Formats: sequence, C-alpha cells, structure tokens
Amino acid sequence: MKIRNHIVAGLSLLILTSPNSIFSQEQFQIQAIESLDEVVNLDSISVNGAKNLYYQTETEINPEIFKQADDWSTFSKLDWKPYLVPGNINSESITPTSGKFFRVSKWIKLPEEWKSPHISIRLGIISDKDRVYWNGNFIGSTGDFSNSSPESYDKIRIYKIPTNLLVPGKVNNLFIEIKPFFDNDSGINQDKIEIGPSEKLERSFLRDEYIKIMLLMVYATVGFYFLFLFIRRRKESENLFFALFTFSLVVYQFLRNQIKYDLDINFHTMKTLEYLVLMFMIPFMTHFLRKYFDKSYNIFLKFADLIMACCFLAILINQDIKFYNKLNIYIVQPTWIIYIANVFTILIYHSYKKDLDAILMFGGFIFLITAAVLDVLSTRNIIVIPRMSGYAFITLILSIATILANRFVRLNSQVEELNENLEQKVIKRTEQLNQTLEEVQNLKIQQDGDYFLTSLLLNPLSTNSNESEFVDVQFFTKQKKTFVFKDRTHEIGGDISISSSIFLKGKKFTVLINGDAMGKSIQGAGGALVLGVVFNAVLARSNADQNKNKHPEIWIKETFIELQRIFESFNGSMLISIVLCLIDDNTGFMYYINAEHPWTVLFRDGKSSFLENELVLRKLGFPENDDLFFVKTFQLQNDDILLIGSDGRDDLQVGLDSEGRRIINENEELFLDLVEESQADLDTLVQKIESRGDYTDDITLVRVQYSSPNELVKNDLDTDSKDKLEKGKELIRLGKLEQAIQNLEQLITKDFPQKDTLFSLLGQTHFKLKNWNLALTHLLEALETKPSNSDLLFYASYSAKMIHNYKLASECGERCFLRDPLNIKNLINLADVYKKLEQGNRAKYLVNKVLKKEPNNRNALRLLEILN
Repeated sequence: MKIRNHIVAGLSLLILTSPNSIFSQEQFQIQAIESLDEVVNLDSISVNGAKNLYYQTETEINPEIFKQADDWSTFSKLDWKPYLVPGNINSESITPTSGKFFRVSKWIKLPEEWKSPHISIRLGIISDKDRVYWNGNFIGSTGDFSNSSPESYDKIRIYKIPTNLLVPGKVNNLFIEIKPFFDNDSGINQDKIEIGPSEKLERSFLRDEYIKIMLLMVYATVGFYFLFLFIRRRKESENLFFALFTFSLVVYQFLRNQIKYDLDINFHTMKTLEYLVLMFMIPFMTHFLRKYFDKSYNIFLKFADLIMACCFLAILINQDIKFYNKLNIYIVQPTWIIYIANVFTILIYHSYKKDLDAILMFGGFIFLITAAVLDVLSTRNIIVIPRMSGYAFITLILSIATILANRFVRLNSQVEELNENLEQKVIKRTEQLNQTLEEVQNLKIQQDGDYFLTSLLLNPLSTNSNESEFVDVQFFTKQKKTFVFKDRTHEIGGDISISSSIFLKGKKFTVLINGDAMGKSIQGAGGALVLGVVFNAVLARSNADQNKNKHPEIWIKETFIELQRIFESFNGSMLISIVLCLIDDNTGFMYYINAEHPWTVLFRDGKSSFLENELVLRKLGFPENDDLFFVKTFQLQNDDILLIGSDGRDDLQVGLDSEGRRIINENEELFLDLVEESQADLDTLVQKIESRGDYTDDITLVRVQYSSPNELVKNDLDTDSKDKLEKGKELIRLGKLEQAIQNLEQLITKDFPQKDTLFSLLGQTHFKLKNWNLALTHLLEALETKPSNSDLLFYASYSAKMIHNYKLASECGERCFLRDPLNIKNLINLADVYKKLEQGNRAKYLVNKVLKKEPNNRNALRLLEILN
C-alpha cells in the first residue's frame, strides 16, 4: 500500500499539467463532468492520460466542513493521501476493533445544467459499513456503525442525491466514512463508481444482475438434467456428483449476486451458506471425473474429504465470519490442490490416450480452474477483479454438452440397428416379441427424454433481445425434427438465431447471428447449443465497460476467431454456417460476415436482391478459415429490409418423380421471388414458402428493418454553402490546395448538413499538403460521421504514423485491412507501422501478403530486407 501511494503521488505531478477534464485546485484534484444526462465513470481510470484520484485520511472530520465544497484552505490542513478507486485501504491504527473510521473524499465539478430529474451515485462494493455525504449533507448509509458484526461487505451501493444538494456549475464534494470489518481489507474495493441519471444507473445495475441470474438458470437446468439421468440410472453416480457440483455452484453464485439483498435473509446466514457450498464445489467435480473415468477412491482423496468434513462441521459450530474466511484461505483452498491434482492426473492421462471426452473436458476445466484461481487471488486482495467463475462455467457446459451429443448419436445408431433387425428377430424369435417391443419403447422414451432436456438447454439461448428503436428484428424458426414428450410436441434441430444490443466506442449497435449447424436433430442441436452458449457469453462480456472501447471490425474479428477456435476443436465433426451482423443504430451502417451461409437478401423499393455474390469464408470449424477472413460493409437506407435465413428456405420438396423419389427445388432465386411477392412481410413470406413445397430441413428466417433516425433531417445546402463547397472542390482539382482549405474551413462553423463530405475533403487536402496533424483530425471526424469510406482509414493510419502515433496508426490500418485485405498501400503502410512498433512477425506477415500479390513490389522487398 505504501509503494502504491508513492506511485500515485508521483502521478499527481503529471496530472497538474494534463489538458483534460480533471484539473487541480492547489494539491486537490477535481473531476469536471460535462453532462449528467449520461452515466459518468468516477473510477481511478486514465482520463486522457491522467489518473482520477480520491483522497483518504485517518483524521477525524466533521462532514459539515464540506458544506462549502471549495474551502481549500481548510481542507489543505488535513492529512490527505491519494487513493485509487476501486482498491483497498490499509492502516495500522484503524482496525475493526479500534472504533475509528476511514474517511474518503472526492471533489467533482458539475455542469451548469442537466435534464435528468433525479441523480444517483454508484459507489461499488464497500467493506464493510459506510455513511455517505454530499456537500456535507447526509444522503445515505449501509450498515450500523455501532454493530461489530458484518452487514454488507459485498453489497453494491447506489444512493440517490437530493436535487437540492447538487450545485450546478460549481465544485461539489463527495465524502464517505467507512468502518472496516476485515483486517487489511477495507475501502471501495470492487465494482465501479459512477454518477448519472437514477433510472439509467438502476437499469444498468439490474441488467447486469439479471444476466447473471439467467446464466444461473442455464446452470440449474444442466444440474437437473444430470440429476434426472442419475434417478433413471442409479449406477451412474457420476451424474449425481456433477448435479451436486452444478447446484453448489448455482447457490454460491446466487449468494454472490446482489439480488439476494431483496430476499431479506440474514447476512450471517447467507455468508455461512456461501462458505459451506464453496468448499464442496471442487470435491464434487473431482468425484464426478473419478466416477466418469472409473478411477479408484485413493487415500489422498479420502484424506482431503476428511479435511473438508471437519471444516464443514467447524463452520456449523462456529459463528464467526472472520473464522470462516481464515478457514477458507488457510485450509480449504490449500486442500483443493489435492483435488485439482487428481483432476489433472485423470484428464491428462486419458487425453494422452486420445480419449475425446477427456480432451474436451480438459479444455473446459483449464478455463474454469483459471477463473477459480483469479477468484481466490481476488478474495485474498492480491488483485481486484470481478468474480469470474460464474462465467467460466459456461465453457465447461460446452465440453459436457458435446459429450452428451456424441452419446445421443451413439444411442441413435443403436436404435436404428434395432429397428433394421426387428423383422428378422420377430421371425426367428416370435416368443420374444413382447419383450423386444418393450425394450424398443423404453429406448424411445429415453431418447425423447434426452431430446427434451437438450431442447430445454437450447431454447433459452435463442433469444431476440434487441432493444433498438430504429432496427426491428423478427425471427421465424421451424426445426425439422419433432418429437412427443409427456403428450406434448416439441422440436429439436441445428438452426439458431440470436439478437441483442451492445455499445462499442460509445455507439449503440444491433448485433445478430443466424446459424445452421451440420447434422440433423440431436447432432445439429449440439452445434447450435455450442454456438448459442459461446455467443451469449461473448454478448455478456461485451456489456462490460472494458470491452466497449472496441471498433466494430475488431469486435467481429475477435468474435469470429473465438467461435472458429471452438468449432475447430471438434476436428471437423461439427461445422456451422453463420451470418453475423453489426448494425449502427444511428447511421444504419452494417458490418457483417457470411461463413458459407445462404446469401443475405436486401429488399429495397419493392425489389429484392442478394447482398453477396461469391463464397469467401467456409463454415466455422473449417481449417485455415482465418486466412480468408475480412469484414464486409453495407449502408442501409431508410425502410430497407434484410432477410437472412438457413438453407431450409431453398431446400423445398416440390414434388415426386415417376419413381417416387423426391424432387428438391434447385432454383436459389425462388426465394427472391417469394420475398417480392410477400413484400418482405415475414408471416406472408412463410406462407408463400410453405405453399411452394414441403420443408426438408430446419429453417430459420431473420427479418431486419432499418428506420433511419435522420430521415427527417434536411440535407439541402443553402446557395452560399453549396457555392463554397463546389468552389473548394474546383480549387482542389486545380491544385490550389491552400486556397481550397481556406474556402472549406469557412463552412466548419456553420450548421453544415454534409459534415462527412466537408471533413473528408479537408482531411485529404491536408494529407496532400503533408499537414499530418490537421489531416488526421479531419479524417477521424469524417469517419465518425460516416464510417463507410475505407480509404479514409488508410489516410488516417498514414497520417498517424507520420506524427509517430503508431498505436492509432496500427488501429486504423487494421480496420482498413479487415475491410479490404488486398489494399496494397495499406498493407505496406501497416507493415511499416509494426516495424516501428518492433512487432516483426506481424510486419513480415503483411509484407508477404503484398509479395504474394505483387512479387516485384519495391517497397515490400525493401521492408522485407530490413525486417530480415
């Protein structure tokens, strides 16, 4: 902590000269907020290169001194120390039993005005009790300071600030008194700190917690599935152990969820239960593997189980949470090493024997154990990160679900073999007819039960969660395989559609994916289940703040690579075609990829056409698919409609030939005709398809309609602006670049409707004059307004390189490369950037791509010689 304070003090010197929204008043740093109509981050994160500091002191302070929030002469007399939030506060004089408190303060300058009627502040997780003041006035507290028992050291605090306490345009003060419960563990030590409109803060908070609850529902479904298998097959005790592991994880993660505080359960009771279920998660998983691979119950596991039983009894007898914590840190977690060693021994041995089940499980366990280790380090305050194990369990589901899919396929083969030989068996052994029929019926019931449980896993993953005001998304799904379970008809298949909304670079995007997994019924459902679980995990991660600062091209590439790696691991036994789209809600600009999926249909002005005209990417899971990857783009106009679907839309049985064989439609443009006939109405389109023939495969259709928010904005130029714009273009054509710039810059201050054109012209003109800073500024402004011009990305990358901003140069160059991988100028420029960044391998890769297309390119050959 002392080292950390010295580092922060050093950084403070830099802050005083940093030109950003954080400034200083004497030795105090003030964070200026431009708007309270959006949620503002108050973490100690970098803000244009500066650190957003809080201040903590052990001095006893009367909160009323902050009623004048800018009384610097008074505040400077107190012993303040910089404090990075979130983070722990340690002190030798302030302990849980000393009766003293930590005091934390921060100064914030509010904007002159805002529209939001109610403002709240989110203070993250504070250990343990707190009292919060705004401008010296009490606004809320959590916990009773007179109570020595813990009450809320894992609770996220959100307090509403009375409107009359907010001072617009002035410096305001946030003051917090904190009473610790644990030694060396206090302060605002987890989560994020934000201020903004109350409804937005609460909505964000509830969304995050309910996503976690939804994941727990999936986990619980898996647990009940295995429990159901154990009830039906008592000899397979591995199913019981996995169910117990799943249930213990669900209970533990629920007790880490903030929703628990709404249940009015005693805090001590919740913590006791949390520590109890925590200690048995790893043992249950170990015994699951031991039983699954038929390993003996060795003396090491017996010894570890005995230790766990003793710890269990100790927690039941003792009522001290500090004792639970020490028991967990010094006995339970070290004992887990015995279990983890057994897990790795079993999985490594069977993976070496090329057991596919073991290989798949091994990958899932590696990720899960890594997350568990991070959680342990977080619990010990070595690192400060959110809990990870709840999300990591989704990877384990993938491996187990794949194993189940293989089991179901084998079961199908057995049933088919029985059916093929049934007649011969009846002839040879008529006396065994009733017994054989009974066996077949039992197998059918078991198969339908397994189908039903798999459909329970799959259905919650295929969701239309789009929240866009301007992008309307509709789904239609019809799986070919139907089955009856408990007098109800259900469907199962390999088609899946998912949509949602995410934020990237401060912009709202509608994201959707439509997939068609290889194989029929349960095999296809296995692929759809894998895609659904991984993609929903990607969406959940994308909502985290640290993942929102990505460009759309980068997000699509990372998502593609993650999906490709998962499906590659199945060694060709599971492939899936997809269309993945990102649509900018404000501009309608679409980024998308098509991996061997039926071509996307655009319906515009009453006419339908295909967006794609060639196959570029193969199905996910196909080897060396990465080399073919690039991001396609398309600008949607107002009232444009996209129709995306699986090949079931084309593979219709249109009749029978003279020999009774099926006639399958081979006219891929039939779908275009049906779209025009139905005017792209989804219900009508489905009726039209069904009137032309019978389905022979699973079918999904996704209808996307874009309604531009800018449609009513008039883009007509006044005469003067139009003349200046045309004059600027003419001067550029004549080579009078300086005059052109002077002429065009007169339009910047006007309410000019075609900002993208203006900034693009200015950026390219400054580029020709080698005014790199101005060129970069205008090019980035043009891309922000209209991101469709890929050439501007190259110009921006080159300009950034010339001012030695290599990070921005590589970022713009990579975006251009993802859109246009054969742009030779960009490839050479990007390779040069990576050379300057000392990333030789990436630079060589790009140079070799140039030489593959242009073997005699001088610039590429010169670069390669330097790199070698």
